[in-house]
Amino acid sequence: MIEKLCQERKRLGLSQTEVANTLKMTQSEISKIETSERRIDILEFRELLSVYRMSENLKLKQLVIEFFKLEK
Repeated sequence: MIEKLCQERKRLGLSQTEVANTLKMTQSEISKIETSERRIDILEFRELLSVYRMSENLKLKQLVIEFFKLEK
């Protein structure tokens, strides 16, 4: 899932610094998240999804649904 989020950030043209500033984190923290050196909690995950515009992005929304097995 983290790899997909990294791809989405790049697709949206957002830098790690831009994401970090929005989430009140450092660029280093975003880098560590994207390289799996740092885990994220569910609240941070939710904030990332908001920054990556999940509500407008059906492909990302479907990935999250499948990841959490939310479909029956």
